[in-house]
Amino acid sequence: MSSQNLFVTVDPDSVSIAPSLPAEVSQTLTALKTLIMAVNHNLQVAIGQIHNNTADLATANNSLQNHDGGITQMEGQVKALENIISALAGAPQGSGSGSGSGSRRPKLNLPEKFDGSNKDKAVSFRVAVSHYLRVSYPQASVEEQIAFIISCLEGKAHEWLEPYLEEDVVNNHPVAWLHSINGFWLQFNARWNVQNKTENYRAKFKTLKQTKSVQDYYKDFQTYSQNLGYNDISLRDFFYDGLSLKIKEMLMAQDYDHNASNVSLENLADKALKIDQRLEQFQAQHKGQTNSSGSKSGTTSSTGALGNVTRDKLTVGDKVYMIGPDGKARKGTISKIGKNAKGMSIPTVKWNDGTVVESSFKSLKKDSHPVDPSPVQPKSSNSGPSPMDLDSAGKGKKTYCMLYLWRKGTLC
Repeated sequence: MSSQNLFVTVDPDSVSIAPSLPAEVSQTLTALKTLIMAVNHNLQVAIGQIHNNTADLATANNSLQNHDGGITQMEGQVKALENIISALAGAPQGSGSGSGSGSRRPKLNLPEKFDGSNKDKAVSFRVAVSHYLRVSYPQASVEEQIAFIISCLEGKAHEWLEPYLEEDVVNNHPVAWLHSINGFWLQFNARWNVQNKTENYRAKFKTLKQTKSVQDYYKDFQTYSQNLGYNDISLRDFFYDGLSLKIKEMLMAQDYDHNASNVSLENLADKALKIDQRLEQFQAQHKGQTNSSGSKSGTTSSTGALGNVTRDKLTVGDKVYMIGPDGKARKGTISKIGKNAKGMSIPTVKWNDGTVVESSFKSLKKDSHPVDPSPVQPKSSNSGPSPMDLDSAGKGKKTYCMLYLWRKGTLC
């Protein structure tokens, strides 16, 4: 049943107005009939508008269904396009959704190329390439993986492959390890990996000293100490021995006992790193400031890593010492104090080994336990004239000859 059949209009004539009714009642009934006619009219207009809206809704519904069909068709086309792109890129097919977000992978930077000039980078190169292929192209074939690895080689590393590639590609004589990822890496390691790596690291570890920042020193220390078999206490002591003198002085000033049982390599390294960072901050804050040293008395005063420290007054004749690169004390005596080209006082030290060298007040400390230098044996002057002197002696030749033979214990 349609909505039009449900609507029945009210006939205004059904309201009769008798002439005998009072005037007020007649007026009210007349107004009621007029109202009924208006309601009937408005309802007809509303019903007509509803019919029009229903037709519009039907049209819109048809359009929506058509759009849904178009969207479904478009999603199928997008999936097909994603599968084509995935096949070309080596990604798994059919893994994407209609929006394409499911097939997206992290965008990684290409691995740094390897040219063979530094064999220490061979392991890092292999790790970087393998990780890149695993994340970006997990479904790549062996041929595609090896082709990508070869594209990351240059210089000597690529020249090494050229004869094998020519044999495999140009001459069509397959080289087995160019078609096996494990075989390829075996050949790569045999050619470019550092041989006797542990022994090489052991040699570098024994001579390792801090020459730059603590961070650089710690990085090299961890690299060279791996697989050497030392326990944590030994590594801690080795690490301390290699620290610069400035860091050791700071540890001593803070009363830090690196030999304590509760101090590990990691604890000592963290402490040294913090000290080094504070020293860098201090130097950056006081950049451009210079320390002055007294020109007359040889007294030096500086504000350095250990705080406000006034150095001992040093004059000519003072016994002094300095710590050498080997960590041993070198002792001597200040023989004179002069000035350099910049007008700064420079002490000249006569060391106990007999050498005389210009030094600096900064590197010298007053010796509270001096040691007298070892006496130098004078060269013997007990030598007679040479035979040629005797030959050219002229007058008195015989006298010189007798004297010479007497000293030698022989007779003329």
